[in-house]
Amino acid sequence: MHLHVIDTGDGLVDSPVRFQVTGTSATTVDLDVYGVDANGRRWRSSGRHPVGGNGLLDIADNDEPWVTMQPVMTSRAVPTLFEACDSALEFTATASDGSEVSSTTLRRVWGRGLVCEDLRGPGWELHTYRPADDDSSLPGVIVVPGTMVTRSTWATAALFASHGYATSVLAYTGRPGLPDSVARIPVEAIAHGIEAFTARPYVDDGAVAIHASSIGVQTALTTVAMTRSPLRAIVAVAPSHVVFQSLRTDGPPEQVSSLTHEGIDLPYVPVRAERLLGQVTMNMVRRSLLAGRSSMAMATTKAYEAGLRDHHAVADAAIPVERIDCPILAIAGTNDRCYPAAEMARAIIDRRIRLGADRCADDELLIYPRVGHFIRPPAVPTTVTRSAGLIGGGAPEDVATAQRHAWTRTLEFLLEHLS
Repeated sequence: MHLHVIDTGDGLVDSPVRFQVTGTSATTVDLDVYGVDANGRRWRSSGRHPVGGNGLLDIADNDEPWVTMQPVMTSRAVPTLFEACDSALEFTATASDGSEVSSTTLRRVWGRGLVCEDLRGPGWELHTYRPADDDSSLPGVIVVPGTMVTRSTWATAALFASHGYATSVLAYTGRPGLPDSVARIPVEAIAHGIEAFTARPYVDDGAVAIHASSIGVQTALTTVAMTRSPLRAIVAVAPSHVVFQSLRTDGPPEQVSSLTHEGIDLPYVPVRAERLLGQVTMNMVRRSLLAGRSSMAMATTKAYEAGLRDHHAVADAAIPVERIDCPILAIAGTNDRCYPAAEMARAIIDRRIRLGADRCADDELLIYPRVGHFIRPPAVPTTVTRSAGLIGGGAPEDVATAQRHAWTRTLEFLLEHLS
């Protein structure tokens, strides 16, 4: 028996893969896929699948071998999100028909044949990718991350570049020389980062979009609304419709705004961190009893929901998205345990319609039931929906389906508005 891998696309991580066996009369085979993520954590999936025509394994969802991967736990490890990378990871696939075993190695590629460039300025950093074999001026995508400026953020940017875009991660926290917390970030710094990207000779400055996630959405939307940065499209994943209080990863937030404009704190909605004290205590007790083998990640939705009940603060801190004159694709899940992103995504679109924003007729809203905070490109494991600090929420199978649909629609949205 021999196991073959058929890539139905171009080798990128978001192109489906089919598995085929030859030289066997078995009607079902066991398929095992094993690999190591960018953090060195081991992941594995196993399943029994019917053998269909031409020996193709009958797998209902082509993403299944990847999205159903489980972390292979050591005695003290705490499971966290699968960490992607900006190049490729190798996996081993093994098929068994009960009498014979066949294995093969395959690569899952986020970035291929790309040129990288780093730029820095006061309060911002750009990590840029572009196709090496394209000397023309390309449409551009700026990836604005939330608090987790991890390798997976770079992987998303590399994947956009592998689809033909000049792409840059615009970091404003969490990198050497940048603030550690989202506190009093000047929107002018973000605007300067956008300007630096659009000024690159390989970027078509008339065809630039932003892809922002989580807290990065409030940063991006506020910057574009306040500075009128010229864009052709915005994709907002797990967004907020207001400016929130400052955010720290190592303790209670300071009582200042997360953003400033012209040196003045923008009005903000408070984050009621005291609503999390019980959860913090339980996490510490659990970790003590389990000798460190327990996650300290928290579900923070209650703290944000409590703040959003201050209707005067919400009115003052609402992002003036009606000033943004490009279409917005807002994406969120109903089981977001970081904050109520679905309600806030609706608020963004509703405000633009109510106040007659330019291009609001081209806005789109994608709300996914039973999906949490982390909506990433396919196809990566969704069996763990928490980072080291945050519980994202969502049912793994629904998150996997949403990731495929949202990514496909994102690429279509960008093509429509940047071409």
